[in-house]
Amino acid sequence: MKAIIYLPLFFLSSLVSIAQNEQEIKPAIVVIARNYGNSIELRYFPSKPALLSKGYQLGYHVERANFQTGVAVENLSFSPIKGSPFLIWDEKQWEAGFKDKNNIDSTQLKLAGFAKGLSDSSTNGKVGDVLDGGLKSIKEERDNQDMKFAFAIIAANRSKMAAQGLALRVTDTEVSSGAEYVYRVSMKEKGTNNVLALGYTRIKAGSFNPLYLKNNQLIKLVEGDKMISISFPDSKEYYAYNIERSDNQGVTYQRITTEPALKLKAHGYTGQTEYGFSDSGLVNYQKYFYRVLVSTPFADDLLLAEFVALPRDKTPPPAPLLQTATHIKPKQVELIWEMPKEPNTDLKGFKINRSNEIKGVYSPISKSLLPITTRRYIDESFEKDGSNYYIVEAIDTAGNINQSFPLYVTLIDSTPPAIPTISFARIDSLGKITIQIKPNIEKDFMGYQLLKANAKEHNFSIVEETFKDSTGTANFTLVDSTTLNTLTKNIYYRVIAFDTHFNQSEPSKIIELTKRDTIPPVSPLIAGFHITDSTVVIEFANSSSEDASKNLLLRREKGKEKFDTIFVNNKEAIVQFTDKNITGGVQYEYAMYARDAGGLLSKSSNHIFLKTILNNRIPTPQLIGKYNQGSKQLLLDFILDGKTKNGKIMVELFKRSAASAVWVSDKLIEYMKGKQFVEQVPTGSKSMIYCIRLIDEQQRVSNFSNEVELKF
Repeated sequence: MKAIIYLPLFFLSSLVSIAQNEQEIKPAIVVIARNYGNSIELRYFPSKPALLSKGYQLGYHVERANFQTGVAVENLSFSPIKGSPFLIWDEKQWEAGFKDKNNIDSTQLKLAGFAKGLSDSSTNGKVGDVLDGGLKSIKEERDNQDMKFAFAIIAANRSKMAAQGLALRVTDTEVSSGAEYVYRVSMKEKGTNNVLALGYTRIKAGSFNPLYLKNNQLIKLVEGDKMISISFPDSKEYYAYNIERSDNQGVTYQRITTEPALKLKAHGYTGQTEYGFSDSGLVNYQKYFYRVLVSTPFADDLLLAEFVALPRDKTPPPAPLLQTATHIKPKQVELIWEMPKEPNTDLKGFKINRSNEIKGVYSPISKSLLPITTRRYIDESFEKDGSNYYIVEAIDTAGNINQSFPLYVTLIDSTPPAIPTISFARIDSLGKITIQIKPNIEKDFMGYQLLKANAKEHNFSIVEETFKDSTGTANFTLVDSTTLNTLTKNIYYRVIAFDTHFNQSEPSKIIELTKRDTIPPVSPLIAGFHITDSTVVIEFANSSSEDASKNLLLRREKGKEKFDTIFVNNKEAIVQFTDKNITGGVQYEYAMYARDAGGLLSKSSNHIFLKTILNNRIPTPQLIGKYNQGSKQLLLDFILDGKTKNGKIMVELFKRSAASAVWVSDKLIEYMKGKQFVEQVPTGSKSMIYCIRLIDEQQRVSNFSNEVELKF
């Protein structure tokens, strides 16, 4: 009896919270209903101890109305049901109830007797003035009333006779199947219609399905070693549960809970909770059949779920001790392990797993389960260029696994990385050097050494080492610097790759970088000159600097500020220049500069000053000629400068049959403007070269004209 009393202490608070959610008000009387086809059973509960005491005195008015959509419940037309108002039983009624053959359940009878004692007038309150004892007396009285209230609700929940005797349960038999009703339960002052407390509920009449709560999917099952554990969510439909088990394939069941188990919920907590139960002392791999029965406020236990469970071995074997992992041959790693004690009788075998990280994913490498006597394994599929970690798993017949600690194998590596390739190299104007390397792809690659020399044939020295950092990041862009103000214009680099076992590759190809030049070339030198009436010949010595790419000859006329470049020499063998673009009788200044490959200019050479000879020659003419295929004639045109067109001008015609032949004066012709000179094709020749010069009346002559070769 004691166990039953203490289980559902917080049931009423859950009912109150349910009614609040449904009606969005706090009812003074919580009302729930269940239909049984030709009748509807009502259960109701005052929400406070003081109201329960009032209910003992005043009873409960139960009224019914037909539900109408869109009409508030308080506006419905209610009529009392048969027997209303309902009062607690008197002595005769209690005595008749105890003698009723239908009330044969001893627990129900005991709870009814307990409820009768709570409802006696002698227990309804303290006789006398509770203030006589001060605050302590008030507190004791309040605690006493709270306890009576809780016990009365408990008794009414577990016993139909107790609920009916306390007037907390009524049955309405005047209902029609399919009709929907609203019930109102109230407490009124005697002789008046003044309502002290009120509650509503709504229900549709129909047949009752005792399996309406059954849902096997609610059960969460854990099958453990010689035990099973279950859990399922709480619900407003029930407040406690019992478990029944069958050991004979579901033929008969026995209850294995000694009393209804309740999931207590903290006051004010509204979240979802779960019921839980564990059944231990079972036999592994034997089927057990279970039923979960839940207690409802209508003093019955309904079936919630049925399921079958199979306890199973969950105890793993001892963990193996992986002692060594040794690289014994180029393609073999040997693993040796021990068991810390004699293996369990259910040990099934061993499995070998490998990973490239100590906390990575380990994949099986043994093709099948190794026998229980095995203590050695040879791995021939390990990563030769990476990291290899091993664990040994012991597995029993139930599939339970226990693992050894991981063990790393140090590989004997003598294979160097591939020769690295420098993909890009640059030196900037400040001497900063950037070198990019095509990444090596070896799994055990560690980094590079950068080597430098001032000449290809010199010994290269290490200027930087770039190995992977603690995060495993490699650097493939190397940086160096050099001084630009040196006599050596080139610098040379090569790279060596290393792996994690410090094997080094062959050096990369040498790359050559040209420094930005900061030293100008040596100045050239004007060595001499000579002058004719039409030319000035300048003799010079080119710059002696190796990187001098051009020697520049400059000239300016006296009285002018700016020099003009008259000759650019990029050939070391040329050591003189003939300046034909001169004017006789004019003074000129000549100078030279050298320019190197980097664009730097030397200092100026020595300057020379000279005056050209006054030229009395008449301007040089121009000769144009062509061969007329039709007339088989040679046609020559003379073009004279405008200064020579005044006066009588004679044209002296020279010709030769080949470039190696001697010029021959052929004719002296008077120049006539616009007149073309015609000559017959010489016999036995296929070509002829012509030139002319002019003679004026004062016997002054011009320079020879251009040469014209005519082929026929």
